[in-house]
Amino acid sequence: MTRAGILAVAVGLAVAVLAQVGLVAFLPTPGAVPDLVLVGVVALGLARGTRVGGLAGFWAGLLLDLVPPAAGPVGGWMLVLGVVGALAGRVGAAVRPGPFSAMALVGAGAAAAVLARSAVLWFAGVGIGPAVLGVAAASAGYALLVAPVALMLVWRRPQRRTAPVRTVPREVSAP
Repeated sequence: MTRAGILAVAVGLAVAVLAQVGLVAFLPTPGAVPDLVLVGVVALGLARGTRVGGLAGFWAGLLLDLVPPAAGPVGGWMLVLGVVGALAGRVGAAVRPGPFSAMALVGAGAAAAVLARSAVLWFAGVGIGPAVLGVAAASAGYALLVAPVALMLVWRRPQRRTAPVRTVPREVSAP
């Protein structure tokens, strides 16, 4: 990945974290709140591979853990998003998903991340009830709504290859 690509991913994830914490968290949505950062990390993992997905998840999770109003143990989102991003990259490399299966994988990754975050909170001593299953299902539904935009932003576009131009030497006629 080039330096410009790394910078674009870093800026995109920072904007997603700020939009998530500052705007989306206050939407009156039933069940759960759409998680832009999670969708971005899973989409990056599917499109760019294990290393990019894992590192993007690690840094985006660290930002989510540090930006107020952070709740839970520091490093919880970092662990969850790093693992989910790396697994998404592994699945993307193994399956090579098309557009609809990539959207389904983003939804499944969102549900898995909510359940993994709940497990981290449970290990930290926070009481988790069966309502987390509904939150995971709602998060997967919202991820399916946001996934097309995220996938279009991060997916590598095939470069058009043109046939090489053949230059044919002119025949020189004898005088």
